[in-house]
Amino acid sequence: MNPADHHLLAFYRSEIRFESEVVNGRLQALLGSQSFLVIAYATAVTGSNNHWGSAMVLLIPVLFSLLGLVLALMAWPGIRAAYAAIAKWETKERALHDQCASLANFTLAATENDSIDMTRRSQEGALFAHRAPIVFVIAWIVFAIIPFCLWLE
Repeated sequence: MNPADHHLLAFYRSEIRFESEVVNGRLQALLGSQSFLVIAYATAVTGSNNHWGSAMVLLIPVLFSLLGLVLALMAWPGIRAAYAAIAKWETKERALHDQCASLANFTLAATENDSIDMTRRSQEGALFAHRAPIVFVIAWIVFAIIPFCLWLE
């Protein structure tokens, strides 16, 4: 085995690990911010105050909804970019494995079918990360409408 190939494989894997940690950090930030905003939203909707009047009961939940919507939209490109970087590093890693037969012991995808199966499972595993911002955007749009529906009753 060529030591340079082994070091290159280690470098590719460290980059994949780094990008995976970036995705995890972005998802944790998104989920944490959304959780906080849902609690604040629920408190604002249920905590009507006679001193504030109905205008504030309508305004505050909508502002939380707008903030949640903007944060979800801001997180989406970063998550997608990190997954695109991971895909590029994984492509380089697969090419290295194809070039150097001596690295076959360092992969779980020894055959083309194994590689296709791993790619499919990786994509299925990434569905949550890719779709979470979309789900939050839809939820915040619905949440923005709720105070008006309650006010009209």
